[in-house]
Amino acid sequence: MGEAGRGNDGGTICVLLSFPFIFSPCLGCQASTPEYAFTVVASITVYGAAWLLLHLQGSPHMGSTQDVYDQLGVQDVPVFRNLSLLVVGIGAVFSLLFHLGTREGRRRQAEEPDERSPLLAPATARPLLLWKHWLREPAFYQVGLLYMSTRLIVNLSQTYMAMYLTYSLNLPKKFIATIPLVMYLSGFLSSFLLKPVNKCIGRNMTYFVGLLVILAFAAWVALADELGVAVYVVAVLLGTGCATILVTSLAMTADLIGPHTHSGAFVYGAMSFSDKVANGLAVMAIQSLHPCS
Repeated sequence: MGEAGRGNDGGTICVLLSFPFIFSPCLGCQASTPEYAFTVVASITVYGAAWLLLHLQGSPHMGSTQDVYDQLGVQDVPVFRNLSLLVVGIGAVFSLLFHLGTREGRRRQAEEPDERSPLLAPATARPLLLWKHWLREPAFYQVGLLYMSTRLIVNLSQTYMAMYLTYSLNLPKKFIATIPLVMYLSGFLSSFLLKPVNKCIGRNMTYFVGLLVILAFAAWVALADELGVAVYVVAVLLGTGCATILVTSLAMTADLIGPHTHSGAFVYGAMSFSDKVANGLAVMAIQSLHPCS
C-alpha cells in the first residue's frame, strides 16, 4: 500500500506540473512561430512507424502461415509495444532537444501609467461577459451541440476504423496504418482549401459540404459489398469530410467567443466536456448493441 500510495502521489504531481501546459503556448514561442507543421510530421511519423513495424513483422512468414500473420492477433502485441516505446523515445529526445536548445525571450514589462494615461476606461468598451452569462446565450448551446456532433463523427469513425478494416473487410493488418495515414493526409491537404471556400460560400455552407462528403462515404461503405482498392478512395472522402467539419466547427466556436476571450476558456472547456461525455456514451451504446464476440 505504501509503494502504491507513493506512486499515486508521484503521478498526481506529474499531472499537476504538466497539465497546465496543454492550454499554454510553448515556452519561447512567438506569434510567428509555426506550430501546426510539426504536429503533422509527428502524426505521419506514428502512422509510418506502425506500417513499417507491421510490415517487418509479417515479412519473414511465407506459405500457409502468411494469412495468419496478415491478420491482427495476439502475435502483434510486440509490434504495438515497440511502437509505443519508439514513439515515446522519439518524443523524449525531441523534447529534450527543445528544452536544451530553445532560449526563452524576456517578457516585456507593462508600461507604467503616466500623467497622460486615462483614469477611466473608454465609453466604447465592451461589457464584460462572465462564464455564467454564457448559460443564458442560445448560441452557446447551438454551437455546443454542433461541436459535440462533429466530435462524435470524427472520433467514432477513427475509433472503429481499425475494427472495420480487419473484421468487416478482412483486410491485412497493414491497412490499419495505411488507411488512417491516407485519411490524415487528405484531411491535412483539404484544410488548405477551407479558407478560400469559407470566403466564397460561408462557414455554414462549408460545414454542409463537409457533411455531404461524409454522407457519400457512409453510403458507399453501406451499399458496397467489397471495396478493394476503393478503400483508399473512401478513406480520402472520410478524411476530407472530417477535417472540413472539424475545422469549421472550431472556427464557429472562435466566432462565438469573439472579443470575450477572458471567458473563452469556459466555452472551450464546456464543449470539450460535452463531447467527451457524448463519445463515452456512444461507445457504450455501440458495444451494448453490437458486442465483440
